Amino acid sequence: MSETNLPHKERAARFVGALRRACKDRGKSAALRRGFSPATVMDAWSVIASLGGDIGQPGESVFVDVAALFASHSKESNHRNFGETCRRIAQGDGKEIPDSFERRFRRLLACDDVANVTGQLRSWVRLAASKGVGVNYESLMNDLLWWNRSADRTRVEWARSFWQSGDLAPETPTANLKPATS
Repeated sequence: MSETNLPHKERAARFVGALRRACKDRGKSAALRRGFSPATVMDAWSVIASLGGDIGQPGESVFVDVAALFASHSKESNHRNFGETCRRIAQGDGKEIPDSFERRFRRLLACDDVANVTGQLRSWVRLAASKGVGVNYESLMNDLLWWNRSADRTRVEWARSFWQSGDLAPETPTANLKPATS
């Protein structure tokens, strides 16, 4: 079965597993971060292609975007989805979510296509890095691969996790997660 025929969840797991290994190389990590800029994105393409990611398919910039995000903040977590990550970023040490984070999260949910979502994700991941919050990149990538087909389902899941009631379970570091195999 070719890489493009795999289910999205398996493609995400394989690609993020490859990113974990690649980002141990400072040169590859720097090349992947260049994926943020349209002027330098081609510097990331060779690394992404060598990791099994798609670089030229319409709507498949997800690989470039996730690789750039991962290379800029590689701390991972086992959060259910990106809505829970946003909640942890917004709450910090408190229980209340500030209005500014609610507005920012609503802008993320309002994105109509994957390109708009990934534009919003960059600032969220920078916030995650500044607050020491990990990201579940496999879940995020899977959601982004499906975004243009089932964004409403993902929006509802993220919103439910962001505005859930009750206490969150403590964050589990990646060290406890089973590494993806390729």
